[in-house]
Amino acid sequence: MNKNLIYLLLVLVLGALTYYYVYREPGQDFSKNEANFTVKNIDAIKTIFLTDPNGNKIKLTKPKDEWIANDSIEIVQSAAKDLLEALRDQRPVQPVRLGSHDEVITEMSSDNTKVEIYTDEGKTNTFYVSRKQSPNNLTYMLTEGAKRPYVVRLPIQNTFLGIRYSTDMNNWRSRKILHAKADEIEMIDVTYKDSTQYSFHLINKKGSTPVLTGNQTIAKPLNIKRVNTYLGLWDSIYCLGFEIRNRIKDTIITNGHVLATVSIKKINAPLQTLVIYFKPLSKGTKGILNVGKEQYDFDAFMGFLNNRDLIVMTRKYTQIMLRSFPEFFEEEKK
Repeated sequence: MNKNLIYLLLVLVLGALTYYYVYREPGQDFSKNEANFTVKNIDAIKTIFLTDPNGNKIKLTKPKDEWIANDSIEIVQSAAKDLLEALRDQRPVQPVRLGSHDEVITEMSSDNTKVEIYTDEGKTNTFYVSRKQSPNNLTYMLTEGAKRPYVVRLPIQNTFLGIRYSTDMNNWRSRKILHAKADEIEMIDVTYKDSTQYSFHLINKKGSTPVLTGNQTIAKPLNIKRVNTYLGLWDSIYCLGFEIRNRIKDTIITNGHVLATVSIKKINAPLQTLVIYFKPLSKGTKGILNVGKEQYDFDAFMGFLNNRDLIVMTRKYTQIMLRSFPEFFEEEKK
């Protein structure tokens, strides 16, 4: 046989194999009842539920322009993007081999994420994702009610998909807190516990000049430019992280020394609050802040956010929020 013809046949065979294993659409070879892991139109997704055997639950929705978790928690949008891309692009390659079936089922029964996808049509997909990374980055998935788990991959990429279906909120939530654009803010209130003369209440009605009130009488006119600058800073406030140890959380909330309470209200959004505490000294303390006879961390503060989460904040972002009433009446330096 002509060598060129042999080469041509080899190319055709390799091309067919590549298409079969990489580009084929689910459903061409596997019934949706057995391998319903792909969502072709991710724009139609309204809600995603992720749960695990340990009782961790994450509900992802997109009420406006960004995805949120559990109806109120802001998340890292790139994490949502990675999940949606996986749902759109992942493909079942083959059923798990019979020799490995029992082992895979045993692993998945104790370490999995249950995934439920809802669109306007209702629930469209329900499947389980193994969270144990197997050799060669294999990801095992099992459609609810199916008999066999499947090996699932992304076309071309050799990546483990289980990490994208995490039920650990720390892998989802954004460290951006209380953020709002200036024109979204209706009200900001800062109340100092021990220095009430510096407390202030700011009303920012759309189309009107901001109004600032406090516990002092100041003859100077309000510096509107400084107020607007302050409002503009609220779109970029971050925390260092979330403290999940209940013992520390209970100690701070019960016995912590409160510095101030911050409240912010955005248009068509619920009131958010942040109680800021001086941070106790720890092994990581580099500078000491003396408050009366007590000593605290100079560089960081603790915060109790929306009566739910204990967070750690740097001095930089704490100072952005905690301005004093008199400084809004100071003239700009020339």
